[in-house]
Amino acid sequence: MLQILQKQLDGSTLCPLCRAAMYWVDAQLIDDTELNFHECSHCEHRIFINNNMTCHCEACKQKRKKQVKETRLQEIRKFKKKDIETKPLERLTFLQKLFLLALLDDKIGEATQHDEYIDWQKIQYAPISPNIQFQKQLIQQLEKDYILIPSDTSQDYSPYYLNVRLDGYTEPSLFSVTLQLRAWFFENLTQGIPFKQSDEVKDTLYLLLYQEIVQFMQATCRQWNVQISGHGSLRQLCYRLLDHLAVEQIFHLVHTALGYLHKQNALETKNDGFVNTHRLKKTLIQYRERAIAQKWETPNFQRPHDLRFNKMGEILYFKFLQHDERIFSQPIWHLWRKIEPRLHFYSDKRCMNCGSNELDVDYDANDYVSLVCRKCKHQDHYFTR
Repeated sequence: MLQILQKQLDGSTLCPLCRAAMYWVDAQLIDDTELNFHECSHCEHRIFINNNMTCHCEACKQKRKKQVKETRLQEIRKFKKKDIETKPLERLTFLQKLFLLALLDDKIGEATQHDEYIDWQKIQYAPISPNIQFQKQLIQQLEKDYILIPSDTSQDYSPYYLNVRLDGYTEPSLFSVTLQLRAWFFENLTQGIPFKQSDEVKDTLYLLLYQEIVQFMQATCRQWNVQISGHGSLRQLCYRLLDHLAVEQIFHLVHTALGYLHKQNALETKNDGFVNTHRLKKTLIQYRERAIAQKWETPNFQRPHDLRFNKMGEILYFKFLQHDERIFSQPIWHLWRKIEPRLHFYSDKRCMNCGSNELDVDYDANDYVSLVCRKCKHQDHYFTR
């Protein structure tokens, strides 16, 4: 129990919480011990001369509750972390590695300061992938696979920490992870490969180009204040079209079909039940069937210059595959015929002496490679085409 003996306003002392004037208080405890402290005239925050005393104002109560909650969550996370598998970075899929590099590449550098977590709330609308819905799906899948783990499970949104192993370290720095990803994607396969089979790269290329088409659809409809998105059956259709047509030719089909539907007032403002997506898909199928029957040549519709480019595309098309924007004007089969032999070779390479896949590139030309085995030091020479 605390008994107030005297309270006097002290205008020279301000409350550290609300900046209001404070009282100087003379008080007495139940055991007759004298006590002096400052008390805020507004929020009743107390500053005791004796640091053993605790303030019970509303702000201090909430602060202590938060600290207790955070401590408890840290203990829970430590317990859960023991039960969650920490995947080696090399075991992630090619798509996951590409997405992580797109997240980290512009933010992590030797001469720049950075946090050891990924604040998705701040970057979720950045042009990381071709469209926002796609990158939300990617981040949700990484969270589902426990590759990204929220730092505070009590909040709807909290920064993620990366749950991967690298060279035996269970908690590598984001800088170390970024360096490894850059070595895989930027060094023309001479520092290792980020895929298991070449088909994994092809599947990711198809998926990313399909998302480019979705981005083009959305940009076209946005000028009419109309919503549209992709779905499974539209993706299957676009994959079939990509087997024969360039992306820019599909842009032409989409632009023509959407223009026709808009002119006919057949597009709804909202895409409830994928109504606009279904109508676009049906119109695309009709156009394609008529083009094949009447032997039309589908022209290219150049990618609009105001359509923002994305980081995943820049890494995959320009740095990893070492192509340029003509990737949108050529059919995939034509492009893949040039790319696939080298990717296939690197995914299957083994030492001919001991069978190890731990090989270093001693010399690398466009169609000729020399490899040295780290285990037995045997040197092999290959033509990649």
